[in-house]
Amino acid sequence: DCFLKALRFNLFKKKKRFYGNAFDLESGFIHLSTKSQIKDTINRYFQGQENIVILQICETKIKENIKWEISTNNQLFPHLYGFLELFDVKKVSNVY
Repeated sequence: DCFLKALRFNLFKKKKRFYGNAFDLESGFIHLSTKSQIKDTINRYFQGQENIVILQICETKIKENIKWEISTNNQLFPHLYGFLELFDVKKVSNVY
Protein backbone atom coordinates (compact mmCIF):
# COMPACT_ATOMS: atom_id res chain seq x y z
CA ASP A 1 0.00 0.00 0.00
CA CYS A 2 1.07 3.57 -0.66
CA PHE A 3 0.36 6.60 1.53
CA LEU A 4 -0.33 10.04 0.07
CA LYS A 5 -1.63 13.34 1.30
CA ALA A 6 -5.00 14.11 -0.27
CA LEU A 7 -3.59 17.05 -2.26
CA ARG A 8 -0.88 14.86 -3.81
CA PHE A 9 -3.46 12.17 -4.55
CA ASN A 10 -5.59 14.70 -6.42
CA LEU A 11 -2.54 15.62 -8.51
CA PHE A 12 -1.91 11.91 -9.13
CA LYS A 13 -5.49 11.54 -10.38
CA LYS A 14 -4.97 14.42 -12.83
CA LYS A 15 -1.55 13.34 -14.12
CA LYS A 16 -2.32 9.57 -13.99
CA ARG A 17 1.25 8.85 -12.77
CA PHE A 18 2.96 9.16 -9.39
CA TYR A 19 6.76 9.28 -9.18
CA GLY A 20 6.87 9.65 -5.40
CA ASN A 21 6.94 12.37 -2.79
CA ALA A 22 10.12 14.26 -1.83
CA PHE A 23 11.26 11.46 0.51
CA ASP A 24 10.67 8.84 -2.21
CA LEU A 25 12.55 10.87 -4.82
CA GLU A 26 15.46 11.36 -2.43
CA SER A 27 15.50 7.61 -1.68
CA GLY A 28 15.27 6.59 -5.32
CA PHE A 29 12.11 4.51 -4.89
CA ILE A 30 8.49 4.77 -3.73
CA HIS A 31 8.05 3.50 -0.18
CA LEU A 32 5.25 0.95 0.15
CA SER A 33 3.94 -1.02 3.10
CA THR A 34 2.19 -4.34 3.48
CA LYS A 35 -1.21 -4.53 5.11
CA SER A 36 0.38 -5.62 8.39
CA GLN A 37 2.78 -2.64 8.32
CA ILE A 38 0.18 0.07 7.74
CA LYS A 39 -0.48 0.99 11.38
CA ASP A 40 3.22 1.34 12.25
CA THR A 41 3.89 3.33 9.08
CA ILE A 42 1.08 5.76 9.87
CA ASN A 43 2.27 6.18 13.46
CA ARG A 44 5.88 6.71 12.42
CA TYR A 45 5.53 9.00 9.40
CA PHE A 46 2.02 10.46 9.39
CA GLN A 47 1.05 10.89 13.04
CA GLY A 48 -0.88 14.10 13.62
CA GLN A 49 -1.27 14.76 9.90
CA GLU A 50 -4.66 15.13 8.28
CA ASN A 51 -6.04 14.07 4.92
CA ILE A 52 -3.89 10.98 4.48
CA VAL A 53 -4.97 8.60 1.73
CA ILE A 54 -3.97 4.94 1.51
CA LEU A 55 -3.76 3.45 -1.95
CA GLN A 56 -4.13 -0.30 -2.19
CA ILE A 57 -2.02 -1.30 -5.17
CA CYS A 58 -2.53 -4.23 -7.53
CA GLU A 59 0.86 -5.82 -6.95
CA THR A 60 0.74 -8.06 -10.00
CA LYS A 61 0.88 -5.01 -12.28
CA ILE A 62 4.06 -3.60 -10.69
CA LYS A 63 5.64 -6.81 -9.34
CA GLU A 64 8.72 -6.67 -11.58
CA ASN A 65 9.61 -3.21 -10.22
CA ILE A 66 9.26 -4.08 -6.51
CA LYS A 67 12.27 -5.01 -4.41
CA TRP A 68 11.83 -6.31 -0.86
CA GLU A 69 14.46 -4.64 1.29
CA ILE A 70 15.28 -4.50 4.98
CA SER A 71 14.27 -1.19 6.49
CA THR A 72 12.71 -0.01 9.76
CA ASN A 73 13.09 -2.45 12.67
CA ASN A 74 14.86 -4.90 10.33
CA GLN A 75 11.56 -5.64 8.58
CA LEU A 76 11.26 -6.32 4.87
CA PHE A 77 9.40 -3.53 3.09
CA PRO A 78 8.32 -3.37 -0.55
CA HIS A 79 10.08 -0.59 -2.46
CA LEU A 80 8.84 0.38 -5.90
CA TYR A 81 11.62 1.31 -8.31
CA GLY A 82 9.63 3.16 -10.93
CA PHE A 83 6.29 4.92 -10.82
CA LEU A 84 2.66 4.16 -10.11
CA GLU A 85 0.01 4.52 -12.76
CA LEU A 86 -3.52 5.37 -11.70
CA PHE A 87 -4.83 2.06 -13.05
CA ASP A 88 -2.44 0.24 -10.64
CA VAL A 89 -4.65 1.41 -7.75
CA LYS A 90 -7.24 -1.13 -6.58
CA LYS A 91 -8.76 0.80 -3.68
CA VAL A 92 -8.51 4.22 -2.04
CA SER A 93 -9.11 4.73 1.69
CA ASN A 94 -9.03 7.90 3.76
CA VAL A 95 -7.28 7.56 7.11
CA TYR A 96 -7.82 10.97 8.66
